[in-house]
Amino acid sequence: MSGIDNLFSISRTALQTAQRALAVAGQNVANVNTPGYSRQEAVLSSAQPQDGGANQFGTGVNLTTIRRITDQFLEGQVNTSFQKLGQFDSYRSALFRLQSLFADSDNQGIGAGLNDFFRSLQDVATNPADKAARSVLLSKAGALAVRLSQTATNLNDHRKSLDSQISQTIGEINSLATQIGALNVKIAEATNRGQSANDLRDQRGTLLNDLGERIGISTIEDASGQVSVFVGRGQILVEKQTGYSLSGVAQSDNNGLLDVSYPVGGGTGQSISSLITTGKLRGLLDARDTVIPDQLKALDKLAAALVTEVNQQHRQGYGLDGSTGQDFFSSLTVSTTIPRTNAGTTYVSASAIIAPSLLTMHDYEVKFSAGSAYTLVDATSGVNVKGNYVGTAITVPLTVVAATADKLKAVVDGTTTGDLTLTPGTYTGAQLATELQTRINADATLVAAGKTVAVTFDPTNSKLIVTSNSTATTSAVTFAAPGAGSDARASLGLSAGTATATSGTFTSPQTFIMDGVQVTVTGTPTAGDKLKVNAYTDTAKNMAVSVTNTDKVAASASQSGLPFDNTNMLALVALQNKSLAGLGNTTFTGAYRAAATSLGVSADGADRDLKAQSVLHDQLQVFRAEVSGVSMDEELVNLLKYQRAFEAASRLVTLTDEMMQTFLGFKK
Repeated sequence: MSGIDNLFSISRTALQTAQRALAVAGQNVANVNTPGYSRQEAVLSSAQPQDGGANQFGTGVNLTTIRRITDQFLEGQVNTSFQKLGQFDSYRSALFRLQSLFADSDNQGIGAGLNDFFRSLQDVATNPADKAARSVLLSKAGALAVRLSQTATNLNDHRKSLDSQISQTIGEINSLATQIGALNVKIAEATNRGQSANDLRDQRGTLLNDLGERIGISTIEDASGQVSVFVGRGQILVEKQTGYSLSGVAQSDNNGLLDVSYPVGGGTGQSISSLITTGKLRGLLDARDTVIPDQLKALDKLAAALVTEVNQQHRQGYGLDGSTGQDFFSSLTVSTTIPRTNAGTTYVSASAIIAPSLLTMHDYEVKFSAGSAYTLVDATSGVNVKGNYVGTAITVPLTVVAATADKLKAVVDGTTTGDLTLTPGTYTGAQLATELQTRINADATLVAAGKTVAVTFDPTNSKLIVTSNSTATTSAVTFAAPGAGSDARASLGLSAGTATATSGTFTSPQTFIMDGVQVTVTGTPTAGDKLKVNAYTDTAKNMAVSVTNTDKVAASASQSGLPFDNTNMLALVALQNKSLAGLGNTTFTGAYRAAATSLGVSADGADRDLKAQSVLHDQLQVFRAEVSGVSMDEELVNLLKYQRAFEAASRLVTLTDEMMQTFLGFKK
């Protein structure tokens, strides 16, 4: 009877195993189109045999495990591909939307506006007394200002839109992290019971891919089957069942836009925006904080250069009503930024453009170190700001009389000249600057020390500006009384001006002048603090035409030439082809074309990157399908195979029962 009992046991395990194997094959068939599903395989093994004298007798079959068919290296490649796809897709979408903001294709963009503006200047030059031409000029100038302002506004609006997407993506990341943590718990519980938790692992794998699509991640799986997920530079996002929530923190030095912050305890957060390398967040951050600011900067510099050049030239001319010294566009303003990392209390309490002719459209920084020491840096060129002296306003032409007793001394980078005397004569502002520069640079003491200066005259404010040609930290220019004779500094505006040294000890409040930009800094600094300054930010957004009366359009170079002189207007027309250092030694049109082309090239590059990554992603999905995908043909074979096994086991039950009945009949 023990043999019959053994047959019953064998048939029972065969029936159960075949039934379970059929269920595995059925599960595969049911999930043939389920994204992220990994094919499962029933692994069978013979049961522990029984000893029977000289032989061992089999006891049936067991389903050892249900194996999940995966390639972990390939799964990692697929997740990395999801990360890059998320980055490239969000970046490309943002850039293609940006391109639509520049309406150059329908001749309604800034490029067309620049051409219309200079064409209308030429029309006024052709007939300077014609008020209709002047009216058209003001109209075209206004239209150009509106196009610049609207484009800048659209760019800023797009930044805000990307910021909203960043906030939404952070929320999605936190939700996915919570779900992964919950699955970790279920997988660990199943693993502790000796189960494989295949379907739960597939669900978690899908969530990890969704998470990777949004932010670059790395993972480590422990012995219990739980994964730890890391972002940034090793910041843990998921640990066992715990998900750590990222947050978006508004930054005052970035127009209130969100910074991605990681919780570090105590209610504080650590910025990880710069540590995110891939995923949708990286693409959004790059578009919001690099591409758009670069476009805005190019647009603002173009507008600022246009305002500066046109205003300076226009101020030199005369309108039909005899007016002069009039700005054509609204004047520039100084922009300052206090980084959020500053620990001190310094701020810019006053600012002004005091020498438009010296503006470079560069970015400047006032950097503080230990002991309230400061250094002025040109952040665009990477060199120190040159020391300078800006005089007070003087009246020109200025007559220098033949009086050898009228002298002054210059102190350049710590070296003092001998007594300097200008050549007698009557000088315009520009001529006076040339004469002063010649006298200073010819001084034997300075020549021996290898020190020189550059002297300019700013016609807007009628001031002499003397600048050292050194960028060393000792760079500075001041003026001193002569050794003997009368002091000539007052008549030149060089006795009560503002001296700015490249470095020194800060005393609040203190005024600095950097290439025509003047700022007064107040407060108490801490080592490592800095203030950022420039003269172009938001110029495009705020641009407007200052002249509203056609009679004030300054076409004539002199009052006596009215109303038919067009000399000043021709000088304004010539600005169209002037190469400007502040625009990279190109023209207004060239600078705009370079900015628009740069955006187009970046958009095309993003499109190529996305297409290439999409092809690679599709290939990886094919490779994954070859390993983990469900083959209907194979599963149908398995269904038939396990069906036959089930039928055979059923037949074995029947035969064993017949044998049992026969044995029972013997006893009767």
